[in-house]
Amino acid sequence: MTQIVEQERLTAAAARIRASQSLGRSGTLYRLFDYLLERTLEGEAPKEVEIAGDVFGKTGSDLLVDASVRVYIHRLRKKMEEYYAGPGHADPEQLILPKGEYRFQLSSQAVADPLAAEADPASEVVEAPATERRQRWLFLLLGLIVGGALVLMASWLTAGRDPLDAVRTTSIWKPIIESRRALILVPGDYYIMGERDKPDADPARLVREYAVNSREELDEWFMREPSLRQRYVDLNLFYLPVSAGYALKTLMPILTPPSAAGRASWLVPSSKLTPNLLKDGDLVYIGLLSGLDLLQQPVFAHSRFAFAGSFDEIIDSETGKLYTADPPRDPTSARRNYAYIARLPGPNGNHILVIAGTRDPALLQAVDIMSNPATLKQLEDATKSRYFEALYAVDGVGESNLRGTLIAAAARSVDGIWDAELDAGPQ
Repeated sequence: MTQIVEQERLTAAAARIRASQSLGRSGTLYRLFDYLLERTLEGEAPKEVEIAGDVFGKTGSDLLVDASVRVYIHRLRKKMEEYYAGPGHADPEQLILPKGEYRFQLSSQAVADPLAAEADPASEVVEAPATERRQRWLFLLLGLIVGGALVLMASWLTAGRDPLDAVRTTSIWKPIIESRRALILVPGDYYIMGERDKPDADPARLVREYAVNSREELDEWFMREPSLRQRYVDLNLFYLPVSAGYALKTLMPILTPPSAAGRASWLVPSSKLTPNLLKDGDLVYIGLLSGLDLLQQPVFAHSRFAFAGSFDEIIDSETGKLYTADPPRDPTSARRNYAYIARLPGPNGNHILVIAGTRDPALLQAVDIMSNPATLKQLEDATKSRYFEALYAVDGVGESNLRGTLIAAAARSVDGIWDAELDAGPQ
């Protein structure tokens, strides 16, 4: 094989992967893919430090300690394997990235040559007797009939089954899905306001103030600090983190099976949640821990966990250990966050389920845990209770979650959760 022919085959195999868009939406993965292809076509195998510098822009000591290259090489290899297991299964050649190497190779299945027997003078074809040939055809036909019948039977047995049923039938989801109460989905959103550069001017930018989560709280802020009226203005705007949108998309099919058709369902952002709604239906909170708002007090009442100074710091009262989420850094750096999952009783016999995280990667990991039968089984075995709470360490890169590790999970004390609300007036 000449070098030019091999380069053409490598380029063609890479083009098929790119055209399929199987690498997802990560610009970093595409940059890594193109870089490795370019170096492979040049007949070179780059070192890890070269990739860290050329693709990820790492410099100095970062080149030696940063794990971005290994993390993204792993993701790229997995994406390519998924491509060849799916849309690319019929490709004539496969582009592979061998473990321990940073250059592509070609792998192809040997195709039988129909003229090979004719070209080999030593080969001799001996025709089977007619009776034997008929028997072979009969056995082949019978095999096809039996195989077809088995396929039809399997299709009939699995018809109408929803693959998410294995998730819905777990003890964690089942009480909420089978409930006759209204389903209230509560995504965690945030209030934002306009900021002026000078008094009476139009707002120049949108800003978020952690102490102000509604227009009512903005009015209270103005009462304490009247001078701020010239700087900030209420625009009645809220925003929803991107991770909460992805979480809703994943969890909605679990929460709304065909059997639940006709069940009342409401979407109420946390900024619009009222005390009356806390007892009107089964609540599922989906968002960042900092967006709990009205739910924060009951969720952490008599919990072993509590915020310690900020929403990125969680302290375990049983062990005294403090868990601090890593602050956002550049999108190629590894970081740690924390996911929190809990199920609590509502004030009126209803259910409250909390699926949350300190930052976007943690929320996405919490959703992965709640939509996977294996991780749900792990959570069931660890809690063994109708009401529980669990904390997970979440490792990721940038805004992507890579894995979650269970730190603590146990039955949840529910005594006194709603005492303040119950004392507020008749139910």
